Amino acid sequence: MTELVNPPRSGRASITLLLPFCVLICLLVLFLYIGKSAHVYAEGEAAAPLDVVLNEIAWMGTAVSTNDEWIELHNPTSAAVDITGWVLAAADGTPSILLSGSIPSGGYFLLERTDDTTVPGVTADQVYTGALSNTGENLVLQDEMANVIDSLDNSSGWFSGHNEARVPMLRLDAAVPASLPANWTYNPRCGTATNTAGVIHTCTLTETAVGQPFSYQVFFNPLAITATGPTTTTTPMELALLEVINQAGTEIDIALYGLNRQSVVNALISAHNRGVTVRVVGDDEAGAGEYAAAYQALTTAGIPLIMDSSASQIQHNKFLVVDGQTVWTGSTNFTDTGFTSNANNALLVTDPTLAHVYSLEFNEMWSGLFHGAKADNTPHLLDYAGTKVESFFSPTDNVAFEVWQELANAEESVHFAMFFFTDNVLSDRLVNLAESGVAVQGLFDQLGEAGTGSDADSLCAAGAQIGVEDFAGKLHHKFAIIDAYGSDPTVILGSYNWTDSGAYQNDENTLIIHSADLAQDYLVEWQQLWQAIDLDQICNPPTVYLPFIVRGN
Repeated sequence: MTELVNPPRSGRASITLLLPFCVLICLLVLFLYIGKSAHVYAEGEAAAPLDVVLNEIAWMGTAVSTNDEWIELHNPTSAAVDITGWVLAAADGTPSILLSGSIPSGGYFLLERTDDTTVPGVTADQVYTGALSNTGENLVLQDEMANVIDSLDNSSGWFSGHNEARVPMLRLDAAVPASLPANWTYNPRCGTATNTAGVIHTCTLTETAVGQPFSYQVFFNPLAITATGPTTTTTPMELALLEVINQAGTEIDIALYGLNRQSVVNALISAHNRGVTVRVVGDDEAGAGEYAAAYQALTTAGIPLIMDSSASQIQHNKFLVVDGQTVWTGSTNFTDTGFTSNANNALLVTDPTLAHVYSLEFNEMWSGLFHGAKADNTPHLLDYAGTKVESFFSPTDNVAFEVWQELANAEESVHFAMFFFTDNVLSDRLVNLAESGVAVQGLFDQLGEAGTGSDADSLCAAGAQIGVEDFAGKLHHKFAIIDAYGSDPTVILGSYNWTDSGAYQNDENTLIIHSADLAQDYLVEWQQLWQAIDLDQICNPPTVYLPFIVRGN
C-alpha cells in the first residue's frame, strides 16, 4: 500500500487550526459592519459609493444673477477624501468638471460657475464652466477609475429648488440615494453654500428690538355672510379707516388697488385740502378700469398719483402709513364690495418702527420702482417686547418660502381662508402636515377654488377639511392661523394670495405675527365663516359641528 505523504489530521486538530482564521474573518466582517463612520482611508485607497455626495445645488442661480450657479459636494465619512482626478459631469456633456482637491471629514466642497464671485464671502474650492439646464440634468460623480460614487438623474425635472425664488435644492440624507425625490428639499433663503474651510454663506435676517408692546386693532366685515350685494351701509371697519384718515396731521401715504368707496375718496380729498400731504400709489389696470372715476377724483383734487405700468403685474397692496406712526393693512380694497359684501380683514398697528418699514416700501414705489425693480431693503424681524412680528414684501422678499418655513412649525393645526391658492410649494407643505396628523382646515372662495391650478383637490385627497363658500360676495381673505392653541400661535395676513403671481410678480405685503390674542381674533372670524358653509360644500366634513369655544381674551 502506498504511504500517504500528508496523512489527514483529526477533526479536533483541524478545528484548532481553523479557529484563528475564523476569528480573523469575524473581525473583518465586524470592521466592515461598523461602516464608513469608522473608516480611515489608507493612501491610494479607493472611495466607495456615497463616500462623497451631491449635497446642495443652485441650478437656478441666485437673486443676483441666473448665471450664478453653484454645486456643493459633501463628505459624510470620518476621513478626508481626495477627489483629485474625479469627474462630475452631466449626461448632456455640460457641465463636465475635472475635480481637484480634498474634502475633509464631514466637510464640503464648493463649486462655483465661471468665477469666484457667485457666492459672496465664500472662496470657491473650484471654479467651473458650463450651465445647468433649468429643465433638469442627469449628473454623475465618478472617481479617477470611473467608479460611480454618486448620481442624480433629474433629466425629467429637478426634484427640488425653485427657479423664481432662487432657492437651492438640498439633500436630506447622505446615506439615502440621490435618485429618490423625497430625499431633496428646498433650502431658503439663499441656501448654505459651504467650502472646505468651513466658511458658510447664509442670508440670516437681523432682528430689531422695538422695546414696546405690540399695539393693534383688527377688523372684519360682519356683513359678509348675510350680504346680498354691496351697499352704502357703514361698517365698523370703514369707520375705523375714516377715523385714521381724518386724524392725520401731516402725511398720508396710501398704496391701493381698488378704490370706489366714496367716503374714503372724500376723506382723502378732505385731508389734502386741510394741508395734509397725501401721496397715492396705484395700479394702472385698476385706474383705467372700474375704479377710474375714483382715481380721477383724487387727481382732479390735486392729489398726486404714481401708477405701476406693467402689463402683466399689478400693484395689489392695500395699506396706509399715517404720520409715520400708524399702519393700516390687510385684504380689504377701499371699495363698496370690500367693506360691505366681501369677507375681508384689516389690521391697524400703532408703532413708528413698523410705519418706517412700510414707508421704505412705499417710497420705492413712489420713486417709480415696482415689482422686480425694487430691492429687498426693509427690516424683516421685529421684536415687540416678546411678540415677534415678521414683515415681507413681494416680489423681492421671497415671501412664499417665509410662509413655507412658518407652516413647517405647525404642531397641532392650520386654519386658512384664501381667495386664490395655487402655489404647489405651499399646498405640498400643507399636504405633508395633514398626512402627519396636523389638523388642516381651509376656506376657499368659490371663484378661486374653481380657477385653474387651485390646490383644493390635493388638500382634500390628503385628508384636510376644505370648505368652499357660497356667499353672495367673495371670500377675499388671505390669512392663515397656525397652532391657535399651541405654544406659538401665529397669524399670517396681508394682501398676498398664495399664488406664484402674488409671490413673484405683484407688489404685495405680508405680516407674520406670533400672538395668541391675534390668533384668537382671526380664529373667531374663521369659525364664523366655516359654520356658515353647508356641509355638502366641505370635503372630509365633520359629522357634526361642535360649539366653538374661544379661550382667553
